[in-house]
Amino acid sequence: MPVSSCLRFDGPLQLDGDMPTVALITSQYALTSAVDADRELDTIRLELERRAVACRVIDWLDDSADYTGVDLVVIKSPWDYAARAEQFLAWLARIEALAPVANHPSVVRWNLDKAYLGELASHGVSVCPTVYCRSVSEVHAALAASTERVVLKPNVSAASADTGLFEPGDPEAVALATHILALDKVVMIQPAIPSVATIGERSLIFFDGRFVHAIRKGPLLALGGGLLGEGEYEEAITTSQAPDDERELADAALAVVDRIFTERGLALAIPPLYARVDLARDGEDRPLLMELELFEPSYFLDLAPGAERLLVDAVVARLSA
Repeated sequence: MPVSSCLRFDGPLQLDGDMPTVALITSQYALTSAVDADRELDTIRLELERRAVACRVIDWLDDSADYTGVDLVVIKSPWDYAARAEQFLAWLARIEALAPVANHPSVVRWNLDKAYLGELASHGVSVCPTVYCRSVSEVHAALAASTERVVLKPNVSAASADTGLFEPGDPEAVALATHILALDKVVMIQPAIPSVATIGERSLIFFDGRFVHAIRKGPLLALGGGLLGEGEYEEAITTSQAPDDERELADAALAVVDRIFTERGLALAIPPLYARVDLARDGEDRPLLMELELFEPSYFLDLAPGAERLLVDAVVARLSA
């Protein structure tokens, strides 16, 4: 589907002095994975260079990387952060002292821990109900209270790692929870939304606070734990239209993020450079927020030709500010 009608392109950026420089932050995993490589990096880099903006693609774990002269750091695909979250946060603290970072480092730190879902729910956002368990006994209690299928996941994770779909009473659910706790993470237990197992979720992508396009992600989890296809599964991604009620929920969630940080004394002067809002439909066909990705989502640019221009529009606006 075409990108939003707000598309604009005014030709190469005209700035006095040296060419501005943007660092796109990625990971070795995203650069080399046979299945999950970040194929958007080159598209974005070429569009930046077309606007007379120099671009450095940097693995965040590369201690030899040169950030000298970088005008903006854009966190794109550090997809191996979840196994070394403290190291990632230390890197972020070091980098934000060198250059402006998008999205804002405070938003990144908040979004890294999926406890943010509870905070959004407390502000009235329709979020998938979630129980947070910090011990095996709490896991047993939460599972005993459920009569339907459940999904377990860690509070810090990426790419559906250590995530499982289980029938009530399946001992493998406790086994997964025990593994997550051993990683010093919190276990999240959510009801399995039936529509996710049949048609999947819809993701709405925003650049600079503007809705750009939507995609549908097919079912991913196999009943009993793991992914469909036992490691051979490749997620089905297709273009999609976003219904009005999903657009409204996505807008509301992003507005609440701004409100949360305003209440903390950190008013966000500009919207997030990028956001991806993952939604599903509940049993009464109402939209529910599943996740709000504010620091390392794919944008699915290959399904929205021209969308990279919207992203670079937002980058250029920040460079020009």
